[in-house]
Amino acid sequence: MRSTLKTVLGIVILLPATSAAVTDLNHLPQPWRQQAVVSGAEEVANVERYLHELTFEHSEPTPSANGNGIRGTGGSVGSRRLYLDFRFRQDFGFNEDRQGFLLDIQRSEDFDGSFDRQLVGFRHQLTDATEVWLQGDVFADKSRSDVYLSGRHTFDDESWLHGSWILPDLYFNAKTRSDDAFVDPAQSFFVQWHRPGEQPQNVTTASITYSPPSTFDSREESLVVENETVRGALTHQRRSGYWNLRMTLSAEHTRRDYDLDELAGSIATSRDHVGIEAEAIYENHRLRPGVGLHYFYLSEQGYTGRNLDEIADVRRSEPTLSGHFSLPLAPAVTLRPEIYLSVPDIEQSYSKSDDEDHHGFTGKFSLPFEILLSRKENAILTLAPTFYLHKAAFGGGNLQLHWPM
Repeated sequence: MRSTLKTVLGIVILLPATSAAVTDLNHLPQPWRQQAVVSGAEEVANVERYLHELTFEHSEPTPSANGNGIRGTGGSVGSRRLYLDFRFRQDFGFNEDRQGFLLDIQRSEDFDGSFDRQLVGFRHQLTDATEVWLQGDVFADKSRSDVYLSGRHTFDDESWLHGSWILPDLYFNAKTRSDDAFVDPAQSFFVQWHRPGEQPQNVTTASITYSPPSTFDSREESLVVENETVRGALTHQRRSGYWNLRMTLSAEHTRRDYDLDELAGSIATSRDHVGIEAEAIYENHRLRPGVGLHYFYLSEQGYTGRNLDEIADVRRSEPTLSGHFSLPLAPAVTLRPEIYLSVPDIEQSYSKSDDEDHHGFTGKFSLPFEILLSRKENAILTLAPTFYLHKAAFGGGNLQLHWPM
């Protein structure tokens, strides 16, 4: 495999601004995962899969990259599948905040399936502008623990640059009881630039995670896999007159080669994803109407991993128009009707499962009820039933919690 960092950086620079869930995820370090490259996703994505995720967006802006609190979503994406995206982060500062104990609990999923992280660590302030972090994603099985070495520098305009060197499964070869082993050890690099504006609504954040080529030999699953991945996100929020504007970009570029014991030769596997989103909300009206433009693109070819054990060819292009307004029902309850109209072009073929193609209209109507739990902390609980517009059926429901601390 050859490095593809230049390709993805080109995509990020050329596009002006995805599902917000994917964008938020890529603003966090996304290091190499053994389960992702060996097992892969647990289920084939149906026609409405990413339309569901789009309807799970929070109405409140994403917290800053180092913001404390709880932010989570649980929503139905099928009769047997629940989508979960959850993060609880808290920085317990002490010694006049020059040191701190860091706790960061995450549960989410990406194109390679679901995952959990329990990051614990410590930060130390070297100077007034520079601090270092040591964190670990710790398991009872020591072979599965990841180590994060990070540093952050804050500039005079309150913007900052954060970098992390991540060593996934650092002690795997020495501690595992299995016959599996790294041939070329995995590592990941994360860089983030964050710039606040003069107003709290004006924020720009750019993030990228690069996992250079690594090779893992799984004797338990009878395969050898080589992987290289780049993932990035860019978010820009600003207030212009009576308008709140938000533009986001998310991208992924993954290349893998699988050698399966049951097949002769290697299987070249690729994934390219780009998501773009632009949203505007008019604040000088009691209903706060808003409109959004969204584009989701995904191209995957090759082997899916042992969970599905398929050779797949997936191409999805999904433009979507959304609109919403806010209707206060009580001092602490707001109804926020939303509509999503999409015309996806989907072609999905598999070596074992049935093909699933779709060319035409899909849509959803959502009725989120937002309940203000704490006005001081702006804690909001949202209950949202949804309904399909392209067929007569209930579209599932979702629950969201946004609680800054």
